[in-house]
Amino acid sequence: MVRLLLLFMPFILLANENIGEKIYMTKGCYGCHGTKGEGIGTYPKLAGKPVTLLIEKLNKLKKGIGQTSKRDLMIPFAKALSKKEIEEVSKYLSLININDKGEDIADEYLGGFGS
Repeated sequence: MVRLLLLFMPFILLANENIGEKIYMTKGCYGCHGTKGEGIGTYPKLAGKPVTLLIEKLNKLKKGIGQTSKRDLMIPFAKALSKKEIEEVSKYLSLININDKGEDIADEYLGGFGS
């Protein structure tokens, strides 16, 4: 049993790693923050930020509390996230290195707009 678990562990970890990306893309976060969390215009960069900071900010926004001029736009998005989704998307964003171009985002997540 242990050998079987060790054999499949990389696939399990990879699948969990993609949960945050799927949430980020399907909830539309990329529309303002960029497909890699790099930020667009006056919308802030989220890539590489500490996971605890991202969770804290999203939890405050979920409660209707925000310090930026964009809070009124962001609050409905945050309120639509579950605690688990907040944790997963925060983990995903904290691990992004925007200096690494990586792979293009799958078109299916962008609602047909392409990356």
